[in-house]
Amino acid sequence: MKLIMDVVCCTWLRSLGLLSVTPVIVGLAASELSAQSMAGSDPHPELHLFAAADFGLDPYEITFTKDIAPILQRSCQSCHREAGVAPMPLTTYQDVRRYATRIKDRTAIRDRMGAMPPWYLEKDIGVQGFKDDPSLSDEELAKIQAWVDNGAPQGNPSDMPPPLEFPDHVGWQLGEPDLVVSSPVVTLPAIGPDRWTNLGLVPTGATENRYVRSLEVREINDVDTESASGTVGGRYVFHHMTYSSVVVAQDGAAPVDLLAEGSTFWPVHEVGRNADVFSDGSGRLLQANSSLSLRAAHLHSNGVETTGHLEFGFRFFPKGYEPEFRAGIVGIGNTTDIDVVPNKAGQEFHHSVVLTEHTRVISYEPHLHAPDTRMCIEAIWGRNTFTLNCAGYDHNWVKQYVYEEDAA
Repeated sequence: MKLIMDVVCCTWLRSLGLLSVTPVIVGLAASELSAQSMAGSDPHPELHLFAAADFGLDPYEITFTKDIAPILQRSCQSCHREAGVAPMPLTTYQDVRRYATRIKDRTAIRDRMGAMPPWYLEKDIGVQGFKDDPSLSDEELAKIQAWVDNGAPQGNPSDMPPPLEFPDHVGWQLGEPDLVVSSPVVTLPAIGPDRWTNLGLVPTGATENRYVRSLEVREINDVDTESASGTVGGRYVFHHMTYSSVVVAQDGAAPVDLLAEGSTFWPVHEVGRNADVFSDGSGRLLQANSSLSLRAAHLHSNGVETTGHLEFGFRFFPKGYEPEFRAGIVGIGNTTDIDVVPNKAGQEFHHSVVLTEHTRVISYEPHLHAPDTRMCIEAIWGRNTFTLNCAGYDHNWVKQYVYEEDAA
């Protein structure tokens, strides 16, 4: 049986190895975190600015209806719409014109904290084939920049693409789940220290073993989105949740270790994270008579007293399905051995692991914290070192990047 492996080091990397996989973390002092001040090891300290003429475009012919609206529909409006998770709709010319300069600035950051759309993979190094990639091309950035610089003209209304249809609420990204499990409800004050806590066991209600095709976690809370913070992180109280599913012993005791024998470790829920879809031939087991062990919740206040909970949405493979690949986890490094010097930019940390089986890396997910700016993953084969990918990081949008099948 082949192996699907989770490689973990302040990053969650799902993989199917004989590679030494090395995440390289680059950090900055907290006082130096901005798109303009990134220095030291960061190769992208500046905004990504492009001239429309370099792409054969007349900058004075670029209009909202013909050129900008299609970009927004593909890469922005799933969040920036009425009842969306983003702080302002970007569906009409009147909506967008108001924020034109901000759109130009935020999209030009591209692959660092604060960039929109929130997709931080660097485009000038490593593998570039990813599923559900909303990022903007150089030409699209050039169009936005020329449009704003020339006064953000509306253009011919007949060029406007038909409006997209969205539900009147923030639904499930992947459609209605087969099974939904809810966490206990928590209430956090408007202002207070971060809280790390165990929310206990929640029965799943599963009556038979089923392999999971996809898993999506969302937070439901009473935050008024009209008056909430402008950041995604400010609209929620769960920053992340580390959890597994376990079968509780007759004495009522749950395994202490999230990775204990007989338990299933699930991808960590993190704010702004995209859903998990497990490839054909893989999948993870949700056990009959199991409970979710919500052992490691990271909660934070967001400026208003908030009551909320998590919903875990499972979609299953057909009954009788058996995966070709088994799952496993290996850790890369640990926080104890990371010694961050305060107020010093450009620090780098290297960790590696030798994979003892043939492995196919199927996704890459950096997980850093506020002072960190960049993580790379390298494959070392003998004397050869290949940089597979590098990505910036934003603590409000902890993204996972899933490789296309022919790029994995």
